[in-house]
Amino acid sequence: MFDRPDRLDLLLAAETTLRDEVLPSLDGGARYAALMVASAIAIARREVEAGSEPARTVLDAFAELYGQDNVHRAGGDSGERVRSLLSDLAREIRDGEYDDDLLGPVHGVLTTLVVERLKCSNPRFLEASEYSQPSRS
Repeated sequence: MFDRPDRLDLLLAAETTLRDEVLPSLDGGARYAALMVASAIAIARREVEAGSEPARTVLDAFAELYGQDNVHRAGGDSGERVRSLLSDLAREIRDGEYDDDLLGPVHGVLTTLVVERLKCSNPRFLEASEYSQPSRS
């Protein structure tokens, strides 16, 4: 809300306490469960930190594929638009609309989506990996 601590502060406090104070005293199944909770909290914290930027980045990639007007026509807030456009793209891929050309804007949308998801869910993997657009040879 408007007061401190805000949701980001609360998530950071929970994550830090769990990792620094609770996890060292656990072992076995309890430690594994606590690590999963700590990981979920870290993902939620990164999502809060990112705000609406990932959705805007994905919408920009969709604009390359569908055009800006069609992206705006998807309606709703940026998250709803991304979900709607992803549903449309999944249907189009299932229907074979891109079987002859999965490079270019379609590949751009899919790559952007994966990169934006990795920024929140597994940034260390993203930092250690190199991505490149395949060529049209």
